[in-house]
Amino acid sequence: MRIPLKAVTLNAEVFGSGQPIIFLHGNGESSRLFSEMPRLLGDGYACILPDTRGHGKSAYAPLSYDYFADDLKGTIEYMGLKQPIAVGYSDGGITVLKTLVKYPGLIGKAVIAGANLSPAGLRQSSLKLFKLEYFITHSELLNLMITEPNFSDEELSGIDCPTLILAGEKDLVNRQDTMKQHSLIRGSRLKILPGENHYGYVRDNAKLYAAIRDFI
Repeated sequence: MRIPLKAVTLNAEVFGSGQPIIFLHGNGESSRLFSEMPRLLGDGYACILPDTRGHGKSAYAPLSYDYFADDLKGTIEYMGLKQPIAVGYSDGGITVLKTLVKYPGLIGKAVIAGANLSPAGLRQSSLKLFKLEYFITHSELLNLMITEPNFSDEELSGIDCPTLILAGEKDLVNRQDTMKQHSLIRGSRLKILPGENHYGYVRDNAKLYAAIRDFI
């Protein structure tokens, strides 16, 4: 379906009916990342898979996590959803965090997978590589990764929403950043997935489903 928002028109795939659950992909990806989730969730869920602005089949518009959060709010309101579950991976996880901060009460439950609170929350070797690639390419997507997000402790401690935080044991996001999320978001749950890196447990939708099924 097409979602005409004020700033941009987004594309989203919708499957099933019931409890709404929105899956948000990462930087440079598309909603196809979660193509197996509707089957895995089965009956009882309305599975909503949007493409972020500038990704997949959505139109281009300037990129920032603030804008992404506005788009998520607009999508929820356009579809008439009441406190959906929001599952965000990597940049999608940052978007869910930003939405929790900007729009309290909009989301009913949140899953934050492989997200960082600031560029410094990435492993330094990876951050250096992203900076070098940006120097060569001037990619807007890379610029987003090396300059944002920048959450404050106060913003995170103000979140009042049931939240599950996921990270791979060998994640691109450093463990200190992940633990900080857990310590600041009141009542949050944390799962560190043994042997997993930043990507594998999400690209294998069955592993992601196994990690979130008891929470959702």
